Amino acid sequence: MTTPDETRAAFFSEPAGEWQAIGHRMARRYLQRSQQSGRIAHAYLITGPDQVGKATLALDLARLVNCTPTGDMFESDVASPCGKCGPCDRISKGTHADVTVINPHTPIGTSTPSQDSTRTLIGIDHVREMQKVVSLKSFEGGVRVVIFDGADRMNDPGWNALLKTLEEPPEDVIIDLLAPAADSLPTTVISRCQPIELHTVTTDEITRELVKRGGMGSEDAGHLARIAAGRPGRAFAALTDETTLDRYRQGVLRVLTTSAGDIEVRFRYANEIAREFGRNRVTVLRELELWTSVWRDMMLLKHGITDSVVNIEWTAQLSEAASHAGSNDAQLAIEAIAKATDGLRRNGMPRVVLEVLLLELPSIPSRIIEKMNLSQRDDASNIDSDGWAS
Repeated sequence: MTTPDETRAAFFSEPAGEWQAIGHRMARRYLQRSQQSGRIAHAYLITGPDQVGKATLALDLARLVNCTPTGDMFESDVASPCGKCGPCDRISKGTHADVTVINPHTPIGTSTPSQDSTRTLIGIDHVREMQKVVSLKSFEGGVRVVIFDGADRMNDPGWNALLKTLEEPPEDVIIDLLAPAADSLPTTVISRCQPIELHTVTTDEITRELVKRGGMGSEDAGHLARIAAGRPGRAFAALTDETTLDRYRQGVLRVLTTSAGDIEVRFRYANEIAREFGRNRVTVLRELELWTSVWRDMMLLKHGITDSVVNIEWTAQLSEAASHAGSNDAQLAIEAIAKATDGLRRNGMPRVVLEVLLLELPSIPSRIIEKMNLSQRDDASNIDSDGWAS
């Protein structure tokens, strides 16, 4: 008979198999048990912050349902997803014939690369092409998996078309909808999906994987994990792109420069990111997350808390800013940023939403900026749409 301690240990232990998702133990365990009991749903709504691992978990699910594990030379059982069989390998490489990822930039019919790169919404043509594909038998004899990455950016005709597929799902097809939050999708769609809500991952978990998978030293990995603020995707983006951290630093400088600026500086910045929002809304939402990170650090430093500061290399500047801030300035700033973020996600007018935000944000002393290297401040003036947080 299993004891309570053994039950708890099994419940909190790492799920078997080779999962690529970092953290999210409960979600992985849920999917694995669903697979083992034959209760995999035909549609999942996976929600959570940007770069927290939604797409990675969706691909893990694709590996799970298509895995063909084989025992080793001693005939030991191999848990799915094994990460080593042909289907697992092809899914990891993005070459599996039955796994499709759709986002606003996915080509449609005879569209050109230029049209694809500037498209901001997933439309009905994306859905219709998907419907044609899932109506056919799978090429590899397994389960077709369609992942809508950025489902919150689907237009109404697209939702209406997709709803028909969700109401009458084809056999051996799984549709994954990835979005920051469930309320960004129509309720009729939400009700037809099995929800999986992901949250930020602990710094320790990200640090451990940076050491294990990325070969980093523990100290550097810990620093990068703190900057990633619970988003494994951010940490590994910085690991594979040497310019990512530089762009992040320029983003912090941009926040500080704008916070110390007059109304003209603030409105110029608001107009710039409003224009960027029309080209790439993800870039602007990440920029607002960076604003939250900086003001959160100032709130912590205002109360003498240093262990949880994310932007460690800016501690001196943020400490000075915090010392001159009002007792509630940081809280007011974070609330204003959250309100603006919600307004943008609800399709508010970008320029108006961002100008109101910049009017409401408290100021920091301009001398903090004057102490910085002039070339650094000049470099920080532009928003880089390829940046991690910019």
